[in-house]
Amino acid sequence: MKSRSKKIAGAVWLVGLAASLLLPALLPAQPADEAAFRRVSDKLICQCGCNYGLSNCPHLDCPSAPVLRQAIRDKLAAGLSEEQVLKAMVADFGPAVLGAPPAEGFNWSAWIMPFAALAVGLYFVQRIVRAWRRRQPAPAADPALVERYQKSIEREMKHLEE
Repeated sequence: MKSRSKKIAGAVWLVGLAASLLLPALLPAQPADEAAFRRVSDKLICQCGCNYGLSNCPHLDCPSAPVLRQAIRDKLAAGLSEEQVLKAMVADFGPAVLGAPPAEGFNWSAWIMPFAALAVGLYFVQRIVRAWRRRQPAPAADPALVERYQKSIEREMKHLEE
């Protein structure tokens, strides 16, 4: 009896050992540096139309996120730096994949225009507030004119009551 239980225990132990050795080979390969993968994917936008960052795409069956993520993993595994991976992603998928436009050439307008629009808007708000503060109160009505209108109203009210 003991020999049979020892054989079973030995077989279970061997299966466990084999599983522990083979399991890492069966799992999908992780990038050598998960932090680098996260930093790169945080700088890219998913191309499915959700406009979320690549690392935060909420779609379960997103057609583009797995492709982009695998491309990043492959490039990092090939030994490319983060900047080289970003440049390669732009070369492969176009500049729309970037979360922010590069600060060069005409793209500077994307960085400058929000602040310029804010400055122009604040300028006009300041002008309007100054104009409202300078506005003089309306002059008081002529007492004779007020008396004339009051008598006219009283006549019309008497006419309505009749």
